[in-house]
Amino acid sequence: MIQNKVRSAKFRRLQTVENFDFRHSKTTEKIEKTYLALLQGIARDNLPSAVFTGHAGTGKTHLSRALGYACCQKGISVLFLTAAEMVNHLQHAQKTYNLEQELNKFRKPQVLIIDELGYVALDTQASNLFFQVISSRHDAELGTIATTNIPFGKFNQIFANDAIAHAIVDRLVNEAEVFYMEGDSYRPHQRQEKLKRKRQTA
Repeated sequence: MIQNKVRSAKFRRLQTVENFDFRHSKTTEKIEKTYLALLQGIARDNLPSAVFTGHAGTGKTHLSRALGYACCQKGISVLFLTAAEMVNHLQHAQKTYNLEQELNKFRKPQVLIIDELGYVALDTQASNLFFQVISSRHDAELGTIATTNIPFGKFNQIFANDAIAHAIVDRLVNEAEVFYMEGDSYRPHQRQEKLKRKRQTA
């Protein structure tokens, strides 16, 4: 069952909390306790919602995938994809008169992880489709996790106008844990740790 949950989540890469070094920076040290409480509290009747916001390379995607993987371990359905991928699927479905079925793919998972929100600006149509997903999930009290490099106050740079940007932020952060990720990139640290492990096993 767990293997099926992991496969259907489409993580592309498995990343767990055990493989994340919270001692990497002051920022990650600061969020460790809250993050672990969120992860350890995962249950079918307590689905995680979180937003990871901050600089590129600080571990946002790793920590979001780790939450998703922990959900799979509890038999909770998860879907992971980028914001651009989700919107592209929805826009294509709208053109082929298949929108409702496609919307349900993103409404259905108990936990939806939307990565890289903010890397692509969305036009009015795309913003409205994104809002439909977030709003329906919020109303159904499902878990939604997002990563973004854009501060909430600048979400009008992602979405078509201030009104829809505000509505999306309001639903994303309502009852969600917000993790502010700043500081140096985590990736060089990861590479160094991998080299250490290789040397130790050589």
